[in-house]
Formats: sequence, C-alpha cells, structure tokens
Amino acid sequence: MRSLCLSLLIVATVSYPPSLFARDLDLTPVKRWIDAQSKLQSLHGTFVQERKMSSVRRTFKKQGTFWYQAPDFIRWEIGQDYLAVKNAEEVLIMEPKKRTMKRHTLADLQQDDRFRGVAFIEAGFPRTLADFQKGFQITKITQEGDFHIVETKIRDGKASLALTKLVFYIYAKNDQLTAFQMFFRDKSTIRNEFQKIYPNKEVPSGTFTPDTAGYQVKD
Repeated sequence: MRSLCLSLLIVATVSYPPSLFARDLDLTPVKRWIDAQSKLQSLHGTFVQERKMSSVRRTFKKQGTFWYQAPDFIRWEIGQDYLAVKNAEEVLIMEPKKRTMKRHTLADLQQDDRFRGVAFIEAGFPRTLADFQKGFQITKITQEGDFHIVETKIRDGKASLALTKLVFYIYAKNDQLTAFQMFFRDKSTIRNEFQKIYPNKEVPSGTFTPDTAGYQVKD
C-alpha cells in the first residue's frame, strides 16, 4: 500500500476521450485551483497522513513534508519510513530506515511493461486542466462549507484495480488544495492533510538529489 501513496504523483498519461458525464459538471472550482497552482514556481509544506485499514480499528497517523519545484520536480517524505523523489532524470523510492531503495529512469516509466502508460506528473500541482484530465476522470464535484470536494477516478487501468477513488479538497476562499484522500478496494483509506504551506520558497540545494550512499537497490 505504501507504494500506492504515490498516487499523488503517478497517473496515466495516455490520452483518453473526456467523459460524457464530466461534460455536465461545472469544472469552475477545478479550473480556479489549477490556475492558482500553475503560477507557482515552488511549494514547500508539511502534512499529516492518516491511514485507516479495513481490518484494524486504529487510525495510523504520521507527519510528512513535501517539496515541489515547477515544472515537475517532487519530493514526498514521511519521517524516516518513506521518501519518493522525482527529478529530471529518475524516480527514487527510498526507505531510509531499511536503507533500501528502488530506482527508475524516466525512460523506464515509459518503456517498461510494469509501467506501461504510466508517468509521473504533479497530480497535486497541475499546470493545465488538460494535463489533469489525462490522469483523472472527474466524476463528481460538491461543496461543503468552504470546501469544494472533487471526486475522481484514476484513468490508468492497473492503478484503478487497487484504488477506486481519489478525492481532492479545495479551499474555496483561496483555491488551494488542502487535502486529498485515496479510497482502496479493500475499504482502507489514506488521507493526506496539508498543514503549513510556503509558496515560492527557495529550494535548498540537493532537495531532489538525495544521498543514496549505503542504500541497497531493490528490483
């Protein structure tokens, strides 16, 4: 399930025709959100991840941090348990506690059968509506209080076998993404809720090129 947390970052980029149902939706909240995000050069913040498993009553909570740099650099980190980085050359999936990692070139993601039709984009930081809709089919938009709730399905067939729904929560007063939640077929969920956000913050050197010395590479 941990690898599926990358659903924030991994979506299909194969072109699909727009859903007929989506044409009936008022996409204004999504367009306003994307317009706001497209102006960002960088974004840094913290979040709380809540995991609920169908077989366990307890809710698991962990603190995390992330960095985004336009147009497509991402660092997503949960304590010492998990670190995912996408830069201009590769994607690294690291487990610092275990000192293990998986390394994929961008070409791997496009050519390897295991990743056919799949590539990394900034799902939480889309630059255009067209890019967003390549990865997600918007199925429902509602408003509760000050929040627009945007329900989507991932277009990539393999990912959708495990992930049934991805929901984005957009704060109506400033058109910013405040949380996203993943719903899995086994009835478990993962919710990432953003806390402190720092737009256009200077990105420290090495943020997207983590030190991999001493890590064992896994297939």
